Amino acid sequence: MKVKASAVVLAFVFALSSCSVVIRSEETEPSEDVSYNPSREELEQTNIPVLYLTTEDGKKINSKQAWKSAAFNLLGEYCGYTDLTLEAVQVKGRGNTSWSLPKKSYSIKLEEKTKVLGMKKSKRWVLLANYSDKTLLKNYYASYLGNELYDSVWNPSFVPVHLVVNDQYRGVYLLGEQIKLESNRVNITDISKTTEQDGSDGGFIFEVNCWHDEPFNFRTEKKVSFSLKDPDEVSEEIQATVQTIVQRVENVLYSRNFTDEQNGWRAYFDEQSVIDWYMVNEITKNKDANFNTSVYMYYDASDAKIHFGPNWDFDISCGGIRAGGCDESDGFYIKKAAWISRMFEDPVFVQNVKRTWNEKKDELRNSIDVWIPAQAALLHDAADCNFNRWLVFGCQIWPFVEGAETRHTYESEVAYLTQWLSERYQFLDAAINAL
Repeated sequence: MKVKASAVVLAFVFALSSCSVVIRSEETEPSEDVSYNPSREELEQTNIPVLYLTTEDGKKINSKQAWKSAAFNLLGEYCGYTDLTLEAVQVKGRGNTSWSLPKKSYSIKLEEKTKVLGMKKSKRWVLLANYSDKTLLKNYYASYLGNELYDSVWNPSFVPVHLVVNDQYRGVYLLGEQIKLESNRVNITDISKTTEQDGSDGGFIFEVNCWHDEPFNFRTEKKVSFSLKDPDEVSEEIQATVQTIVQRVENVLYSRNFTDEQNGWRAYFDEQSVIDWYMVNEITKNKDANFNTSVYMYYDASDAKIHFGPNWDFDISCGGIRAGGCDESDGFYIKKAAWISRMFEDPVFVQNVKRTWNEKKDELRNSIDVWIPAQAALLHDAADCNFNRWLVFGCQIWPFVEGAETRHTYESEVAYLTQWLSERYQFLDAAINAL
């Protein structure tokens, strides 16, 4: 079923702010107001941190490959965080399709591991633009699900911030943790730092990635495309080890006796991580998670198993894209993906999926009814600023969802999100328990 415009009603009331958004009822094409440049005082009134990036040469960040030096000034003390000023960081662009959109995402590299906005110390951080997400909440919500409900592996955390680059306001971003091998992220032994020459006693992060845009990429016998994400540059011997490990687990998964309790697929996969990853991505009907791209996994040599996650890339989830029927709130989607569909042929796995669903479904229901409206209310004033810069309400922007032209306010977009998720919940509650 599709969420109808008549159902788009939000029950909570937002306060007005100095950044009150301009509603454009007659515009059909998205645009941007480059002259809109709120002051520090105006941004601080919205009660989220403000990040100022000033590039060394004063020019735009226009490359995904080349790092650019910049000063980093994060103001958050006024809203309960800690200010952070760094004279030299490195910044570059990030994303695939999203890099072609007007509002860009960025990667940040610090000189030393540093705690940022209450998140644990690291050198590597991301700034997610969420241009296609008019609620500015979808990646944030997926992070909440992965950290609070379906949390068998580490998942990245995010904090909404205003971003100002070279004194030009760029909008509301999510500043958060990049997926990396390190003690405060994916905490496993790095395959490139082990004592054995081939690294066989170490672990690695890899991604289902149709782009094949990393230094080492490969396809399995079942035609699943993978990229080695971290470490990204390794010897040919380690590349061979990685490919051998991944192919071995796939072979077992598709073997005749794959459900065997001792030697079947569970001996090579961490089952609860698979279920938790499945839940987050099926609930949100995350388009790319059907084993196309942004499906992260890691191999941990300590238990010799593949773990699914961390979760990543949800800006067009939750009814945000037509392709594959992902705008429709009913129907299984991730269940039909490579590897996952095979696991669903195992009756024990099906029962464990049901168990996890029923253990967590009340908390899930509460996250839709309470957490999302509460976060939207907190973000509302900041969102006004963002959408005075990016004039996209009532417009069709990539990836083009039916009904977008009828939603002219932030409230209506949040209402669409909550209504879609409510319908998705109702479908999954019946469908999973009927398996």
